Amino acid sequence: MKWEYGTRHRRTRIVRRRLFLGIVAILVILLAGYAVMHFGPDDLKSALRKPFLKLQDPNGEGINPEGVTETGWQTEFLMDTFVSIRAVGDNADEAIEAALGEMRRIESLMSRYVPTSDVSLINRSAGGPPVKVASETFHVIEEAVQCARLTNGAFDITIGPLMDLWEFNSSGPTIPGPEEIEQAKPLVGWELIELDPENMTVRLPKEGMSIDLGGIAKGYAAQQGARVLREYGIRHALIDAGGNIVAVGSRAEGNPWRIGIRDPRGEGPEATIGPTIHLVDAAVATSGDYERFFIHDGKRYHHILNPETGMPVESVSSVTVVTESPLHADMLSTAVFVLGPDEGMRFVETLDGVSAMIVDANGNIVFSNGFPGANQ
Repeated sequence: MKWEYGTRHRRTRIVRRRLFLGIVAILVILLAGYAVMHFGPDDLKSALRKPFLKLQDPNGEGINPEGVTETGWQTEFLMDTFVSIRAVGDNADEAIEAALGEMRRIESLMSRYVPTSDVSLINRSAGGPPVKVASETFHVIEEAVQCARLTNGAFDITIGPLMDLWEFNSSGPTIPGPEEIEQAKPLVGWELIELDPENMTVRLPKEGMSIDLGGIAKGYAAQQGARVLREYGIRHALIDAGGNIVAVGSRAEGNPWRIGIRDPRGEGPEATIGPTIHLVDAAVATSGDYERFFIHDGKRYHHILNPETGMPVESVSSVTVVTESPLHADMLSTAVFVLGPDEGMRFVETLDGVSAMIVDANGNIVFSNGFPGANQ
């Protein structure tokens, strides 16, 4: 049996953080010395681009124009992905640390892998009494339920039992048998979630049910991180939360942020597909079958499951959504992926202020009306 793992399969948190910090320390030392001798600042930026959606700087313009004294850039492992924030302002470093702190707080509320989180408490209480949660957790779950209703269950946060069968977040994902999937299906159903807005409680009525906010929580965390940056007076910043990108304002010199979309079948993370997106005070999110996957007997199995079948979606390779709300961008990219190229695009066209690009399983690109740069 041959396994090939995607770039974001889950390792244990302690090992990954220690490994990441060690690698960063070594790379900073090596790159800094090498760059000083051989490269300019734009070359160094190119070497450090992120893999899912990447910042493009074709004109070689720096993020920090004359007159702005402080540029900050930090990266941290949060919510099972690498989160990076770059910002320009007189208190950039302080603002970035505050934004990352806010995103850590969101993770502590909404990650199913944090034992004390609201989500973990809800899941452990499945089949029992309702659980009182933070207003933010309740809000995110409400948004997820609304999206499920609009997409006839294509986006379904109760998919936890099916995700557990596939074990994509472990070091050894498995292909569950048809019998296992059929046994888990009755535990999946967004319409079963019981919400009490007056008491701010959530209840899962069946023992064994579990919710997974992986398709929405990163977008909300990035949204809240951007809010904190603005509260600190930052007017030019970019947050990248594992393919969920939020632009705070424009680049410091006034031009839009330029974002390239990763080619799902490209030879490396630098390979892009489709138009470059120009972003100002907006969000873009991409869901792809290259994020967490394995290949068995020549077939790709990835973590974006169809809640109805319990199997990975086969008709789509990636979906990119552009809109003002980071939460909605994150959620809709997953929903449209599950809906597929035809139904997914019809759904996008019913939404105000939302545009999408779909790369189907054959590499064909489909654009919705208004997708940035689609007609260039």
